Amino acid sequence: MIILALSSEAKARLLNLLGTLQTLPTTATSTTNNLLNTANSSTNVTELLNTLNTNGLVDTSSITNLLNSTTTNVTDLLNTTTASATDLLNTTTATATGLLNTTTTATTNLLIDLLRLRLLPSLNALRNDLTNRLNQTVQFSTEYETLTGVLLAVLSDYAVLVESDGTMNFVNLSKIETVASL
Repeated sequence: MIILALSSEAKARLLNLLGTLQTLPTTATSTTNNLLNTANSSTNVTELLNTLNTNGLVDTSSITNLLNSTTTNVTDLLNTTTASATDLLNTTTATATGLLNTTTTATTNLLIDLLRLRLLPSLNALRNDLTNRLNQTVQFSTEYETLTGVLLAVLSDYAVLVESDGTMNFVNLSKIETVASL
């Protein structure tokens, strides 16, 4: 059983059709009046069409086909709208996730850059001091050990120190706590 609500325009057309049925002989007048009352109060299209068809007043097959076609078209439109809305939500979610990832990466990089800027002045001063001590015997102290040897090179983030036994140490500048010439 299909139940559909009639639009105002459809109801008006059915009322006009039923109004013309009032011109039928007197035997059909009571049936016509019943149909008019049903059309005025009913929102059940199936019942109205069945009443029209049962009384032999109207062939309702074309109306039924039209209503079925309309129902199918509305269902297709709703499915298309739902699919489009789902695609839009998925795209929005993917875009928001990408934006969040980009923002997080940018924020992390900014923090790293700020830390580098904070450390660079002291590293620059240390690098300059060590450059003045190249090819001299120096002593580095770090958190874990003290190293003594000839300073061979000072690069952007590490220094090369050769101990008396030939052991070569690559010491990260940020790990050096003190420097002393010997």
